[in-house]
Amino acid sequence: MSHIVYQLYGPIFRIWLTVFPFVVVLEPEDIKKVLGNSRNSSKVFLYGFLHNFLGKGLLTSDVETWKSHRKIMQPAFHLNVLDKFVGSFNHAARKLVESFSSAGECPTDITNVINDCVYEVLNETVIGNERQPGNKLLNSKDSPFRQGQISLFYRLSHPWLIFDCFYKKTDIGKKEERHYQVLFDACKKKINNNEELNNNDCNASSLLEFMIKTSAKNLEFTEQDIVNECCTFMLAGQDSVGSTLAMTLFMLAKYQKWQSKCVGELNDIFGCDSRDPSFKDLKDMRYLEMVIKETMRLYPSVPMFGRVLGEDVKIGKHVIPKGCSVLIFPQTTHRLSHHYPNPHEFNPENFNSDNSAKRHPYAYLAFSAGSRNCIGYKFALLEMKSIISKVLRHYQLEPVPGKEELVTKFRVTARAKGGLWIKIKPRMSYQVYN
Repeated sequence: MSHIVYQLYGPIFRIWLTVFPFVVVLEPEDIKKVLGNSRNSSKVFLYGFLHNFLGKGLLTSDVETWKSHRKIMQPAFHLNVLDKFVGSFNHAARKLVESFSSAGECPTDITNVINDCVYEVLNETVIGNERQPGNKLLNSKDSPFRQGQISLFYRLSHPWLIFDCFYKKTDIGKKEERHYQVLFDACKKKINNNEELNNNDCNASSLLEFMIKTSAKNLEFTEQDIVNECCTFMLAGQDSVGSTLAMTLFMLAKYQKWQSKCVGELNDIFGCDSRDPSFKDLKDMRYLEMVIKETMRLYPSVPMFGRVLGEDVKIGKHVIPKGCSVLIFPQTTHRLSHHYPNPHEFNPENFNSDNSAKRHPYAYLAFSAGSRNCIGYKFALLEMKSIISKVLRHYQLEPVPGKEELVTKFRVTARAKGGLWIKIKPRMSYQVYN
């Protein structure tokens, strides 16, 4: 469908979302003019309707707040700092492997258990909750961060509810406010339990602890800001990473050739050693990274994002005026045949070093691009590599007849319609990796 849109309307066209006009740009060079210009950092008004799903932090905040918070938060995502989270990734991965042991070789929808695994990671690395004893994953459905309802589409289909003064008086508006208060209280309670960290010079073991320490030195970074960013990392990190992680396992089950390549790579890295992967081991998993990126090319977790232009932008014969809202659809751009040969086929070689170097840098938008790209993309890649590699070292993944096709549906992030079904069989060399 994406290539048909490009053929019918070209690389730039106008659409209407109910009563609101937007300009869509699809060509990487044109996208660069939008995302690559710091004057175009404002998010379109639609993001304001996603606070219950994405939080009120970096993803949805106004430009000045984003600039300030991005500068404050950036050190927490430096590679040297991310190294300390690898233990949390591995701990959740071990629990996931244990949960698969009860599946036998029966067809399994991995969606829920993957969501639980991702929640396990975030619960420790973002909130700073202690690891729970035993081998059972935390149930993500019990988390307040999984209870939010998205009002975006409802408000667009009822344009008078665009205005908060009307929306907040509706039942759904009141419910959203109550839910956000629950999230606020959950984060506030955790902050209060860790106030002593303000005067503690030891390294923070979670993002929340990092923010508490930072707030003590940056008075403009308030407790409200901490809560907002905490909610954003918990809310945005679950759906985006969870969907990509499950889809990647599904693609590895479907494409045995690439599963074999990844397993061979893991054999080269670990040999007969049963250790958990180190930070260096994760960096060495190049085939696995190619598979993850190719999955995100075909099925980007965020199907759309938008910006408000801070100045006129000339694209071809058109001049898009300052103040105009621009939408970008990664899944369409990712399937343009002049950037990706045979664009609808699963081919991780698209991301080998040679092909990546030749391709336009804005032809791949899985983590957005430009100055306002995803701050946590390195965290997410390391997390996914740790979990997937652990699964592959223990299990052979196979497709389920009749359920080999991945059909996406969209809320704000992409999801698999009908679940993601695979067979999970212990590897013959299981004892090597036990």
